[in-house]
This record gives sequence, structure tokens and C-alpha cells, in this order.
Amino acid sequence: MSNTELPDGTTIRWAPVKSRPKTSKVLVFGELLSTFGILLGLFAAYQVFIQDEVVGTKQTELAKEFGAGIPDKEFTNPELAKSVGQVFARMYVPRFGSDWTRLVAEGTRWHPVLNEIGVGHYVNSALPGEAGNFAVAAHRGGFGASFKNIHQLVEGDRVYVETNDYWYVYKYLQTKVVEPTEVGVIDSVPVGLDVGQQGGKYMTMTSCTPIFVNTHRIIVWLELEKQIPSSAGKPKELVEVP
Repeated sequence: MSNTELPDGTTIRWAPVKSRPKTSKVLVFGELLSTFGILLGLFAAYQVFIQDEVVGTKQTELAKEFGAGIPDKEFTNPELAKSVGQVFARMYVPRFGSDWTRLVAEGTRWHPVLNEIGVGHYVNSALPGEAGNFAVAAHRGGFGASFKNIHQLVEGDRVYVETNDYWYVYKYLQTKVVEPTEVGVIDSVPVGLDVGQQGGKYMTMTSCTPIFVNTHRIIVWLELEKQIPSSAGKPKELVEVP
């Protein structure tokens, strides 16, 4: 910048003005990505540690209310459950915890079934106790994460399904991870089940995996072991769960 001479002859010498360094677009983009990553991490933490716990507790409480004489909270008979969201059964999986229980409703839509109720029945698959494949789905991450620990099921485990008239006890057979396109896993004779045969009475539990990545499906197959009239009361295995 040029000097300035005042009327009295004094000369003011101006210091040169330094230009501000330009902010790199790459730096700005990097900061935005970093911020986005932090927010994404916080959201994932919220889903895992807060939302799953809150929603899961609500789903457990809802499951316990059914069949207790509360108005509008009675099971529909399975063969009459034609509309999405109609509740016709309750599941118990001791491997998931002594207090774990979920309702089973018709359909596998996120709303109102998987997100609010917990477990959904694949439309047109067999009903509990029938020959064929009683197939159900639930989330592993988010919205209660009903099947979060599906990978922990092993030989010797049982899954209990309660309806108005019967208890159905299914024993564990096999676990497999498949591509989303491999829909034959819920066929009457499940594709991929090593011991599958015509006339078998199977149950299939399905969920997305890995958690929050969801590129594949984890499948657990079970087979009907016994059927007990509801009048006989809760199976002793459940009563004895610590």
C-alpha cells in the first residue's frame, strides 16, 4: 500500500496488509465428514443402548399383557389372523433371557409389526403346529432388537410358542447365513436345511445380519418337538427358568 503525506509534512507509512490464507475445500469437506461420522456414531449408540432397551421393554410388557383378561388384548385364533398386525401367539426363547417374550403378529411389515409388536409371521407360511414351515422375522438392531441374539441359539435350545389352545415346543436344528435373495429358506421344506423333508413341521426364525449392516440374512431352523394343550399350563421348562 502507498504512503500518505499529511498537511504538516508528516508521512504515514502503511504496513502492507497480509491476505488471509484461503481455506482448503478439501479441509472443509474433511471436517464435515468427521462431524457426520461423529453424529452417525452417536445415532448408532442411541439405537443400541437406549432405543433398543426402551422399545424392547415396551414389547416385553405388551407381550405379558395379552391373555391376562385385559380388553382388546386377547389372542386371535391363528387361522383367523388374516390382517397385518393381528396378534395370534406369544414366543418364549430362554436362550435370550429368562424374561424374554414377544408377541407374534401377522405380516412382516416394519409398521406396525416389527417396530412396535416385535415378531412377524410370514404371510402364507404355515401356522404353529402345522406341517410345513412356520416362518417369522424380527429386527436384530433397532426397535427392540427382538432377535439380537439369534446367533446364540445352539443344539439343545428350545423355542416355545403359545396360542389360545396350545403350546408348541420347537427344538433347534441349524443356523445358516444366506443372501437376501435366498427366499427358499422359508419354503415348506426349507432350502438349505440339512434334514428337511416333506411333511416336516418346521419353524424358521429370520433376521438381517450383520447388525446395522444388513447385507445378509441369518436363519435359524427348528422342528416341532411336542404340542401341549393350554389347559395343561405353562411348560415346566419355562416355569423352572431361573
